[in-house]
Amino acid sequence: MAWKSWTSWRFVILHRLPIKRAVCLLALLGWQGAACALDVYVIDMNSSKSSFSDSHTLKLVTAALEASSPKYGPYEFRVAALRMERDRLLQEMLKGELVNLSGQVTSQEWEQKLIPIRIPIDKGISCYRISLIDSRNQDLFSAARTLDQLKNLSLGSGRQWSLTGTYKQAGFHVVEGTTSAGLHSMLAAGRFQHFPRAIDEAIYEQAAYVPSFSTLSVERSFALYVPSPRYFFLGGGQKRLAQRLEYGLQQLIADGRFDHLFHESYDGLIEKSGLRKRRIFHIDNPLLSPQTPLSNKAYWYNPY
Repeated sequence: MAWKSWTSWRFVILHRLPIKRAVCLLALLGWQGAACALDVYVIDMNSSKSSFSDSHTLKLVTAALEASSPKYGPYEFRVAALRMERDRLLQEMLKGELVNLSGQVTSQEWEQKLIPIRIPIDKGISCYRISLIDSRNQDLFSAARTLDQLKNLSLGSGRQWSLTGTYKQAGFHVVEGTTSAGLHSMLAAGRFQHFPRAIDEAIYEQAAYVPSFSTLSVERSFALYVPSPRYFFLGGGQKRLAQRLEYGLQQLIADGRFDHLFHESYDGLIEKSGLRKRRIFHIDNPLLSPQTPLSNKAYWYNPY
């Protein structure tokens, strides 16, 4: 009974207190050895999917931490209770209290202030962007046969998002919004003509928002390709946690599970989006770090 009681209290402490305080309290309560060895990861809930628990990101982290256990020992992994926009998330990541792990499209600021693990989480599939549109405008997009023609059609993007600056530098007319939900309202109101999203985001969000915007559809003819990988970032100066997660990811790559998890999660979405049948417009990303591992073919998905 005593062991079960202690296990219950340990669970409450780890899931109710900020990360650093929880580990310190466990040590003070007499669990010094295990507390010092315990690696605690708290990931933010930033997925647009209908169920975060089913997301590729969560499965990948869990598999990587399991793969790292023989070398690094026990760990705790949980999802943060709060959803935060990107700017606030960065500040909380720097503190490393409420959240210390996030899978985000990279940016210069995030790579400079946090610890990036430069392995594209989704093999770079999020570099391909398909657009949500009012279906009554499909002919406008079907007629855009060149990138310059596409640039004549306004797009919506988040004020805090990494790709917003890239779109602007490429010459697009960008209308900015604060949140994804706000941008959907702006698209419905005709404030801009298309809303580029990652493939999974476009498909899930179309289904989520079509009840209130009956002509919302996924554009059918083109995709943008912008080199903009999603990485895992660690905050709070927690180098050990970054090293451990990177080691686990490398183990998954070596034994094929990294690719297996990717195909399990994305093959259906790639097929549904018709990615291989689309015109692909390539956009340079001058903001991309020179440390981006573009030459490592094992890291990247190629639809052709």
